[in-house]
Amino acid sequence: MKDNGKIIRHEKCSIGNIYLRDDKVLMFKPFAGITTVTMYDLVEMYNINMDLTNGIPHLFYSDNTNMKKLGSEERVYISEKIHHFAIASAIKENSAIVRFITHSMVYLNKPQVPIKMFKTEENAINWLKTLDK
Repeated sequence: MKDNGKIIRHEKCSIGNIYLRDDKVLMFKPFAGITTVTMYDLVEMYNINMDLTNGIPHLFYSDNTNMKKLGSEERVYISEKIHHFAIASAIKENSAIVRFITHSMVYLNKPQVPIKMFKTEENAINWLKTLDK
């Protein structure tokens, strides 16, 4: 399946870019060198995500390839808020650290949306699109 999503809105936050595509995929891509996310960052991103989606949950893609740590307070926040703007989350990862962080969050905090990890953006987006039927 070819990815044909076109960006229709773009917002910059303190740690990266958030895009809304015409195929209802909301995307987060961090700036180079970003290896962690603080509560301040998450609240800022949450507000942008809610604005971009008008509070209607969308498919969500996050590029977490450079993440090195995520605190327990941040994991709880994500788990408690993600369903407000996402019906599912696909995470691009490339390390055992990201897999550990994600598996810990899913196991301990039980987000209300499916979360799956992928090695490529294309595979992640393709999986998300299978859920939007």
